[in-house]
Amino acid sequence: MIKNFIVQSESIVFVFIFVFTFSCQNSYQNTEDNVVKYELEITNQLTFKLDNTKTAYTRGIQVYPTDAPQYLLFFHSNGTYISIYDLESQELVNEIHFDFEGPRSVPKSIHYGYTHNMDSIFLFDPLPQQIYLVDSAGNKIDQFGIQLEDMHYTYPDGTHPPYFNKGTLFLPSYPSPMENATSLDYGLVEFDINRKAFGTRYNLSEKYDDGFWDKHSYRKAISTFNEDNNSIIMSFPNDEYIYVLDAQGNKSKYFAGSSEMKTLKPLSDEVYNDDEKSFRLQAEQGFYSGLKYDRWRKVYYRFAYNPIDKFADRSTIGKNASIIILNKDFEIVGESPINAKKYSFGISFINQEGLHLFNNNQYEKEDDSQFSFDLFKLKNATP
Repeated sequence: MIKNFIVQSESIVFVFIFVFTFSCQNSYQNTEDNVVKYELEITNQLTFKLDNTKTAYTRGIQVYPTDAPQYLLFFHSNGTYISIYDLESQELVNEIHFDFEGPRSVPKSIHYGYTHNMDSIFLFDPLPQQIYLVDSAGNKIDQFGIQLEDMHYTYPDGTHPPYFNKGTLFLPSYPSPMENATSLDYGLVEFDINRKAFGTRYNLSEKYDDGFWDKHSYRKAISTFNEDNNSIIMSFPNDEYIYVLDAQGNKSKYFAGSSEMKTLKPLSDEVYNDDEKSFRLQAEQGFYSGLKYDRWRKVYYRFAYNPIDKFADRSTIGKNASIIILNKDFEIVGESPINAKKYSFGISFINQEGLHLFNNNQYEKEDDSQFSFDLFKLKNATP
């Protein structure tokens, strides 16, 4: 492991940036070499009512409390409130409204909310790069500037959620699209809310050094946190491996690729300013997206947008997707196809029952007075 020491001039704080040299746990392999032991199947559905003043458009949801979920926290995209539903009854039990005027107000431009507890709710405003800490009454308690001065930006949302641990917010970040990303850039950064200062940066993988990886889908890293052993797991859209940093600081990588996706290759520099061609190339070779840890079944779910044969436009992306299932030792134990046009992995949650995915079709095409989550459970598929 190589540690680069950097001094941030405005805070005179030493920051460690890790450039990982990971031990390779698996050589490249196709998942056909792995025995498929599990698959996902739909077993139930949860349905939540909406009144005629609300929509189910959201950039992210949570369940609360995380260790024994009882409530669904639904952050509405208009940024004005969070609806709180009882998971057992699916009834609306409360709403948290935000004040846009007065000394304790927050701006209307907030686009995502993360709840640590009912009196510590973090609201994110992307353009000025600000975080507002509010209580359960919607009153502002504090405000944090999270501007990074090295052409990186934070962007928490449902696919790239933040998480909080021991006074530190772990914030997803991405390098400026105006420059080519490399392994010197980072996809996760720590923010100490007491000192109001940034800490450790977690670098992109060396895969980014292979060439130009576009300005969009391949740029944003995804991370998840394993509460059982305090490890951080990072997934990159262009990389078939996932990367693990355990509580002791040990680093390793594990093959976690889709059976339908080959080793991904950089795009040509010629498509730098051609977004449509860039999206077409991404769709034709595929990319990786969300990553979640299931603490009840001790497995990980990795979402893959697999290659498609005929690209019409951006709406084509998602027609051939799958969820890769890995056990606690990061061995692939299954892969299930998923309709990414019907379901949203970025609007999902896990509880004692299983993995719940937001059903886009039912809300968009059938009944917009309610929204639903289909419950996917692990099924033994051992031959």
